[in-house]
Amino acid sequence: MSSAARASTAGSRPRTGRGPAQRTRADQSRSTSSRAPRWLPAAALVLGPALGALLGKAIGGYHGPVFALLTIAAAALAAAAATPSGRWWVVPALPPVAWLIAAAAELAWHNPPYADTKAKAVGLVHATTHVFPVTLAALAVMGLVIAIATVRSRRPRGRRA
Repeated sequence: MSSAARASTAGSRPRTGRGPAQRTRADQSRSTSSRAPRWLPAAALVLGPALGALLGKAIGGYHGPVFALLTIAAAALAAAAATPSGRWWVVPALPPVAWLIAAAAELAWHNPPYADTKAKAVGLVHATTHVFPVTLAALAVMGLVIAIATVRSRRPRGRRA
């Protein structure tokens, strides 16, 4: 291909017309949520319930209100810190992570300890019943955070005259 042919085909590319002042909504939402480190949503999903169980154990109930509040707060933080395209894994990851932490806490810290396999199965049922309302509340808060972020990213920015 000659240099003249290359120059003619290079100039025939369609221009998008988007300069620095003409950013799309996706670009704007990516820039606002990219302030948080990429590891923050995953860390919040794991550390929130784990810290809630540990602090709850120290206070007196590993599946009590401390676990619930920290799990819900961590879920809100994870949803807020995730990018719009990264939220697809944040929301469905919360229930199994919270359940695994609650189940591990139930099996490890129950007093008296579960003796056999049948008793441990009952312990898993107890963990499930304790974590289920917390998970529902955390998912509702995540949905609210994502809805607010979506509305804010679609709102037209005010322009100065």
